[in-house]
Amino acid sequence: MSSRACDLIGRLEEKHVTRAQRLNALLHLLPRYYTDRRWNAKVANAIVLGLQSVFPSRLFHDCRVFSRSIAAGERSVGLRFLLPDGAPRGVYLHFHGGAWVLGNARLDDGITSRVAKECQLIAVAVDFRNALDDRVDLAIDDCEIALNWVVRNLSDLGVGRIVLGGESSGAHLAAQALLRLRDRGMVEAFRGFISTCGAFDFKGSRSLRSANSASLIVDAPAALRNLQRLRSSLPWNERDGPLHAQLEGLPPALFIAGELDPIVDDSIQMFRTWQDANGNASLSIVPAGPHGFNRLPTAIAKITNAYAREWLIDRCSGLH
Repeated sequence: MSSRACDLIGRLEEKHVTRAQRLNALLHLLPRYYTDRRWNAKVANAIVLGLQSVFPSRLFHDCRVFSRSIAAGERSVGLRFLLPDGAPRGVYLHFHGGAWVLGNARLDDGITSRVAKECQLIAVAVDFRNALDDRVDLAIDDCEIALNWVVRNLSDLGVGRIVLGGESSGAHLAAQALLRLRDRGMVEAFRGFISTCGAFDFKGSRSLRSANSASLIVDAPAALRNLQRLRSSLPWNERDGPLHAQLEGLPPALFIAGELDPIVDDSIQMFRTWQDANGNASLSIVPAGPHGFNRLPTAIAKITNAYAREWLIDRCSGLH
């Protein structure tokens, strides 16, 4: 484990972990989310869109926000821009989580707005197609279109650096899109990749296969079934996930995961593979952290998110 990873773990005190464990005891009593059931994703998305249509998007509007669509052939992809005050250091391109079937760019304003304000970055959240029909290949295509557009429009944005990343399924989409651009020789501007609770192994990692329905937040057997549903839409060279790809020629990466996450091995193995290929990866396994722990109302979430923003600032400083 790198010294940077130790820096994060060193910030966590015993009282922070104890409080997180108390919340975990409550989470243990709550129902899990079954990611392989499409009806619940449709209901959840409808509720989110309904609430967003009723409530104006002003919760985080102490930074400037606008949206636009970009076109590639007959396809269009939505981008949501959150702008810092003053000259930006670079672009952070964000891919939301949600098991490939949930969520949208606006739902992550709480994350991207703080990146824009505190890191002095243009935060761009991607509204890729949710794979409610199991076509995760089309979601990756959308993410590639978005990434390609940002690379080609850096001068118009007034920056020269890009960091990209995401949470859970969003980290997979970010990695897969980055690999596609790497294969086209378009990674010169990339300064970093950041993943929180990332999903990188479509075969199902050892930790996922050994987990049971007692896992917190998400039902682990359902998560494995979801992977099996989705992978058939992928081309043969992407079917097993980025963990099984050649990772040479990629920028520095930070992998963060919770020790109680049923897909924690995805982050551990991706870190090892990335480090072996490039020598520039860091890993932090956060104690008492379930899947998506960084969104929970705990001190370990607050400390982890602040650390991630510091890493983004470091990657987009004038030294890189």
